[in-house]
Amino acid sequence: MKAISLQTAKRIIPMIYAYSTPEIRRHDGWLKIGQAFSQSVEDRIKQQTHTADIIARLEWQGTAIFDDGSGDIFTDHDFRAYLRKLGVEIMDGLEYCNISPADSKAKFYEFKETRGVIPNKYVDPATPYSLRAEQRSAVEQTVQYASEHKNGEFLWNAKPRFGKTLSTYDLILRLGAKKVLIVTNRPAIANSWYSDYEKFVTREKGLAFVSSIDSIKDKKLVSSYEQYAAECRERESRSDMARIGLIEFVSLQDMKGAIEFGGKFDKLRHLAEIEWDLLVIDEAHEGVDTYKTDVAFDRIRRRFTLHLSGTPFKALANDKFPESAIFNWTYADEQAAKRDWCGEGSNPYESLPRLNMFTYQMSQIIREEVSQGIDINGDTEEYAFDLNEFFKTNGSGAFVYNDSVDRFLDAMTTQPKFPFSTPELRDELRHTFWLLNRVDSARALARKLKEHPVFRAYEIVLAAGDGSLDDERASEDSFRRVKKAIEQNEYTITLSVGQLTTGITVPE
Repeated sequence: MKAISLQTAKRIIPMIYAYSTPEIRRHDGWLKIGQAFSQSVEDRIKQQTHTADIIARLEWQGTAIFDDGSGDIFTDHDFRAYLRKLGVEIMDGLEYCNISPADSKAKFYEFKETRGVIPNKYVDPATPYSLRAEQRSAVEQTVQYASEHKNGEFLWNAKPRFGKTLSTYDLILRLGAKKVLIVTNRPAIANSWYSDYEKFVTREKGLAFVSSIDSIKDKKLVSSYEQYAAECRERESRSDMARIGLIEFVSLQDMKGAIEFGGKFDKLRHLAEIEWDLLVIDEAHEGVDTYKTDVAFDRIRRRFTLHLSGTPFKALANDKFPESAIFNWTYADEQAAKRDWCGEGSNPYESLPRLNMFTYQMSQIIREEVSQGIDINGDTEEYAFDLNEFFKTNGSGAFVYNDSVDRFLDAMTTQPKFPFSTPELRDELRHTFWLLNRVDSARALARKLKEHPVFRAYEIVLAAGDGSLDDERASEDSFRRVKKAIEQNEYTITLSVGQLTTGITVPE
């Protein structure tokens, strides 16, 4: 009797597929890109379409395995993320991509070959740049100090809009650094670091940009560390490919959460394994003078450290840096350079904003009353105006001095020389940033502005108190909302209680 052979399982190769739905007019030009990991492509497509009686045309299919011999599998989400980096429109929450069958197929095989690293043909060449005199001085002083001080630390005590990102990239190139770690306590500033990398550095300088921060991880030239490590292995196995270094951007919060740095999560282990040529601590005055932070930074092996800060008062007070290890650049320095420029060509400081501080003169009646002081329990005390007290709210979230706040807003929009008093002045102040000290005050002011006869024409962005316990995510979300509001509205007012106050630039 012939033996009975039972085949209880069949081998399924993970596949990525793309199909169109020619009967559905609104899907013209769109492809559904999905995956079949536990069934055949045909069965998967039938499962998605047959109950709705939709005709599907299979355009192409391919194995979901990278071509580098590693055997690593990728998902349809990974491939769509690659397409998104290349600017392909993808329906929110769906798998439909606005791309032709031929183009999508070509990009699919590019993705398999490069593991998602964007090929150079899609990348604009780096833009030539020229540093301003003070930026050159900062870089030159730091290069000199680094050459004389092994494992040294240097501070750039520079005002906002100094141009720290471009200057730091120039320093990286001058030092010949191939392994650079940038750590910040303000992840929302990741956008400025990436945009300057994309414009002035790019991979043509032999440096990849690595990050897992939400606000930039889907940008065209951003790689995950896993992608970067796989690329390095590929380059090492081939004699015709040059080695590539990395600039990795991480948040201090994320780093301190890793086991290697005193946290609880198994992540970012490589940060402690690599010996870095340069560690850059951005916004060095925030969140870095704590025991946990000191422990974390002690576990990072590096040859040199650059601190970036506009307000490093604690570090200066504690004499953390010798005078030779500090570069200073203040608002006064910038304004003097702008005023005294006499070189050839255009003034490089012309586009830098002038710092204006305004005060408002009290009327004679008020001055006389203020000079008399106020009687408190039999003692005469001087009058003092407290902005925090002025915008104080009660238990129901309304202003305690409600009528006074109304008069203040009316004065801003009606009295001569006040900033919003004429259409001409409003055109000068289309997008403004208002800072308060309490979330309740910001919410109450937002409500008032939306009801005010002048300010109701403005889009009000409340960059405070969204209920999130994650300050990093909240700040990133606020940045995106501000950018979107400015893009879609002629006038905006952003109210903040700390978010977006450090290291954030909104050019508009």
